[in-house]
Amino acid sequence: MTEAASVVINPLPLHGDRVKKQNGATALKQPGVINVSSWEIAHPTCREECCAAMKCAKYDTTRAYIYVRDNRSIEVNDPNTVKSCFSCCLQVQDNVSVNYFDRSPYSKECNLSPPVAWLCCMPCYFTAPKLEILDDGYMCCFMRISLENLCGWGGKKVVIMPFEQMPPPCCCCSNRTNACDNCCNLCGPPIGNPKIYHLFAPQPNNPAAFIQAAMGVKNEKPGGAPETIEIER
Repeated sequence: MTEAASVVINPLPLHGDRVKKQNGATALKQPGVINVSSWEIAHPTCREECCAAMKCAKYDTTRAYIYVRDNRSIEVNDPNTVKSCFSCCLQVQDNVSVNYFDRSPYSKECNLSPPVAWLCCMPCYFTAPKLEILDDGYMCCFMRISLENLCGWGGKKVVIMPFEQMPPPCCCCSNRTNACDNCCNLCGPPIGNPKIYHLFAPQPNNPAAFIQAAMGVKNEKPGGAPETIEIER
């Protein structure tokens, strides 16, 4: 009777074996390795938990994550999307996406202007997207009212602001609220809030620190040396 041959399974190597050149932000700073910083997910608001309950779902932050990767990209897993139905009975489905800073929605892009702007010889305009903080507070009689305590509705959130100035034909207007938008702080959103934006999801627990880290990676040159970073507000 012969002895059974033993099988040795070697673990996967920590480093990959790719040697072909990668272009743009997909190139790695270290061959075969991506370093990430992981960010805490914000606790769901009362509104978000109610929306999940209406879909017979549970708001799950254990599977959700935000990674800022050193190859100028952000990877997120947002399992609490509109697709997360019946997760009280079924497993929560992952919703993973990776966006590189040299591509949409973070890179500069040429967009076609509205037809009315063509009369001013402005057939196109450029966006300059960046991560910003949206303050969901409300100004009332010169006092800022925090909506965060009203059933967890408001608070500060991370958004992607596509441009500082409005596109043509309103290119002389800022994409931030000003004194005219809230009647000189009598009634309306706080001054400085983005007007047109895209909500970032899932939301980090510390918006300011996350934006500083993400913009630091975005503004880093391919050689690794960071450019001068101007942080507004």
